[in-house]
Amino acid sequence: VLTLVGPDKLSELTDLITGGLMTGIDLSAVARIGLTLVAVYLLGTARSLIQGQVMATVTQRVSKRLRSDISVKINRLPISYFNRTTTGDVLSRVTNDVDTIGQTLNQSVGQLVSAVVMFVGALVMMLSINVTMALTAVGATVIGFALMLPTISRSQKYFNRQPKALGKINGHIEEIYAGQHIVKAYGGEGQARETFRAINTRMVDSGWKSQFMSGLMQPLMGFIGNLGYVAVCVVGAVLALNGTITFGV
Repeated sequence: VLTLVGPDKLSELTDLITGGLMTGIDLSAVARIGLTLVAVYLLGTARSLIQGQVMATVTQRVSKRLRSDISVKINRLPISYFNRTTTGDVLSRVTNDVDTIGQTLNQSVGQLVSAVVMFVGALVMMLSINVTMALTAVGATVIGFALMLPTISRSQKYFNRQPKALGKINGHIEEIYAGQHIVKAYGGEGQARETFRAINTRMVDSGWKSQFMSGLMQPLMGFIGNLGYVAVCVVGAVLALNGTITFGV
């Protein structure tokens, strides 16, 4: 909410400066708005720091409880589960999966809440300021997201493959190293090596493709931002020249 106040004050500041270019700029009003902006941004920064601290605390508590619950669950599972599930896969769930959940919570939940508030608040403010410019910005964003959807849908399957391959390779390594005497006694080194190579190849393939797809997101997001910026600049310039809106808007 504090972040949304900034652009509104900047609009007033810009109008004061452009309006006073010929007659004289009201420096006291400019200073007043400037100090208000400083206070708003400092308060927003403090709130962000508090949010980060709260999320870090919550994340660690959730991760701790998850590990405890998994430990209790594992002790209650029948022997048949461990006969059909590799030890490495079980370890991967306790360590890698819990860490992934913790990182996701820490990085995403706070951002999600902020993003929803920012999205709704910005949309309301844009529509209240000028409907034409708001529709221009939204239209440009919709076009950009339409371009992103195929990339997002294709990357999901590779991200889903990654933890499965990680569990399999952990399980294979743990079993082969724990039972290396039996493997050597029965001449199973070649088969173990081929199994490892096959799992490792699948893991590299899914990892490369998932990271490549996710790497495309940043330039696509940059393209959406630039597209919206250009569209708003062009439409806004036309409206400003016609006198429909002020330069600050």
